[in-house]
Amino acid sequence: MQDYIDILLSHLSNARQNTLPGESFPLQVREQQALNALLDSLTAGQRKLFLAYEEARNAAEGASEDAFARQAFLLAREVYR
Repeated sequence: MQDYIDILLSHLSNARQNTLPGESFPLQVREQQALNALLDSLTAGQRKLFLAYEEARNAAEGASEDAFARQAFLLAREVYR
C-alpha cells in the first residue's frame, strides 16, 4: 500500500504543468531553446555524456523535490493537529 504522502506527491506531480503560472511558459521555451542550441554544438560523444549527466541530475533533483514536499506535508500535518 502506498503512503498517503506518496499518493499526494504523485497527484501534484501529474497536475504540475496545469498549475504553473503563465509566466513560466516563456521560461520553459527559453530553456528548451538553450538546450537545443547546446545539443547542436556538441559532438556525439559529448552529447551522450551530457544526456547521462542530465538524467542523473534530473533524478537527484526529483528526489530532492520529493523530500522537500514530503517534509512540507509532514510539517503541515503537525501544525494542523
